[in-house]
Amino acid sequence: MRALRLWLALALVTVSAPVVAVATAAPRPSAAGPGDDAVVVAVIDSGISPYHWDFAAEHMPQAKTVTKADDLPLRRPPHEWLAGFPKPSAFARYAPLNLHLAPRDAKADPVKLYERDQDAWLDLEPSTADEVSYRWIPGTKVIGALAFGALSPPVHGTGTPEHGMGTSSVSTGNLYGTCPECLLVFIQAGSGPDYERAIEWAGRQPWIDVISNSYGLGIAGRDRIYAGSDTEAQRAAIERGQAILFSSGNGVANDFITPNTTLLSSQEGPDWIITVGATDPGDADYTGSGKPADIAGIGTMYPSSYGATDQRNGKNFGGTSNATPTIAGTYARALWLARQRLAGPSRVQSDGVIARGRPTVPCGTARPDCELRDGVLTRRELQTRLFEGATPTPGGFAGRRTVPGSVGGVVPVPPPVGGAPLPFVTTPAVADTRFLSEGHGTYRARVDGTAPWLVEFDRRLWRVLTGDRPAPRRPAGEEWWFRVDSFCRQRIWGTWDQGRFVDEARTPLPPPDPRFPTRTAYQHGCPALTRPPQ
Repeated sequence: MRALRLWLALALVTVSAPVVAVATAAPRPSAAGPGDDAVVVAVIDSGISPYHWDFAAEHMPQAKTVTKADDLPLRRPPHEWLAGFPKPSAFARYAPLNLHLAPRDAKADPVKLYERDQDAWLDLEPSTADEVSYRWIPGTKVIGALAFGALSPPVHGTGTPEHGMGTSSVSTGNLYGTCPECLLVFIQAGSGPDYERAIEWAGRQPWIDVISNSYGLGIAGRDRIYAGSDTEAQRAAIERGQAILFSSGNGVANDFITPNTTLLSSQEGPDWIITVGATDPGDADYTGSGKPADIAGIGTMYPSSYGATDQRNGKNFGGTSNATPTIAGTYARALWLARQRLAGPSRVQSDGVIARGRPTVPCGTARPDCELRDGVLTRRELQTRLFEGATPTPGGFAGRRTVPGSVGGVVPVPPPVGGAPLPFVTTPAVADTRFLSEGHGTYRARVDGTAPWLVEFDRRLWRVLTGDRPAPRRPAGEEWWFRVDSFCRQRIWGTWDQGRFVDEARTPLPPPDPRFPTRTAYQHGCPALTRPPQ
């Protein structure tokens, strides 16, 4: 409890201020066969409706180009064409989930399509730790549809499946996703142990490139104090080349006001996990998003297919639940482009290498020693480019608004998903608290539209990776902050030689600095934090 009190004191200190187009051109397809350069994103969540055009095979960007060389055979079983996919014998059950899709009827009602497919949905079987029932949906980018624990209806309407629809559409969706070129493995989970079994299975699959997780378990509610994850297995998966992202949380009561810790969670806390916070569309931090975070995305008013009533529409999505899959898709899209750039079958995940091939174009003059120069891209290299491409906000807080006649005169910002936005007050930055909320900074992605998103992606990530643009300048104090952050996470969850902190000899910690009081308090208080009991 001493560690928890110390954390809460640190959190309160750091947020104690009053809270009043140019599209990316697809590279020339490599000489590899279908699936040799594909990128697979796994989303672990509550449910999905795969009828939306966000998931239709014929609405993927590859299907809309003149060439057929990059088209994917999404009506065939994945083991026949996806490089690295296991043999059918690896599963207790391996079969297609054949649905009545409507890829050419924009007004088709997904609820009615679901009702028509009742027999198919009733044929689904949940997986266990030892026996995995693997299904795929022909005619869609959903090359995997699995469930751990009790099944719930994967259809629009009320209930938890809506959440999975939001996270899936903003990551890999054809219309709303940050990686529309990517493939989706959707893994439904119910209870806490089901989520752990789901991520443990996904972590053992070297053909899955990214795992996006917009949930967080705790001891009591949303406190994010938890030690039930297999952190060693996750570290091994990441060192092999997989990227695992977790949402930082939206506050203790999901209120965007009272912050929750991420350090004391085995899901968001380890140094090897990418922890994602949220910023608002006005470039401010939320007082109550989980802290600390590595990077951030938009947490309010984000377009998605959440709540869709036909094949193309949807409602706004939000919270760190939205920020995490948008960042996962951003990373995944850069990986897809890199695999396309490296000629030949470049799909690989081994010893940290995530793309390998012959570079078809030399690095640009802005960065002649860019990451693709040697024909090998590692997870660490791409993660660095992702982090250092993020845009730091001014650091102000958005968290409350005053309303005459309301209880206490304070109303929280909008809930993380759905509903009309409420006005709110943005306060000035307080010292260096920005690092806690957003880490390296934020990506706005599609909240401003497709064209601005592609400009952001090109200028800050992709064209830096290819050497055509210099790396964005980073703010003062960032390197020191993340060295302290890495040190603290490793004290709690174990050492990691790929962290920003390695040891005092090679990566000494910074001295106290009055210009960075949050970092100084963080560094001073960290030794008292301990791993919570399991």
